[in-house]
Amino acid sequence: MKTRTLWTLGWLAPAVLVACATNHPKAAGTAGKVTPQMRSGSNELRIYQLLEWIAPDDRTLIVNGVDRSLYRASFKGQCTGLRLVDTIAFIVQTPPQVDKYEGVVLPDGTRCAFTSITRLETGIAPSAPGKSSPATENP
Repeated sequence: MKTRTLWTLGWLAPAVLVACATNHPKAAGTAGKVTPQMRSGSNELRIYQLLEWIAPDDRTLIVNGVDRSLYRASFKGQCTGLRLVDTIAFIVQTPPQVDKYEGVVLPDGTRCAFTSITRLETGIAPSAPGKSSPATENP
């Protein structure tokens, strides 16, 4: 019995030490700073270059940047509960740039990593100040 126990410990101890010594990379979406939980439209969002956010479903987050650019963020999987929450925290890099955000954290602590953040084309070109568009000119 003693021999079997010593034999088991003899191969188990090195395996445990190797597992502990191995450099485990951080999971995606966890390396950045986590912001406080914020409501869409809150003043605190401006610190992180955002105006508002909306989650049409648990796989997509649309954010409006302070420069009025729209971004669509897609998740690696379903971010269960995203569309039901009224606050989220963002996982950001320093300095904050919307297109470099890594993911979000829900109020219950669930972390959801982005697979991509895409700037959306709105198709609305800003008009030059002082010029009227053809639809508003008087004939």
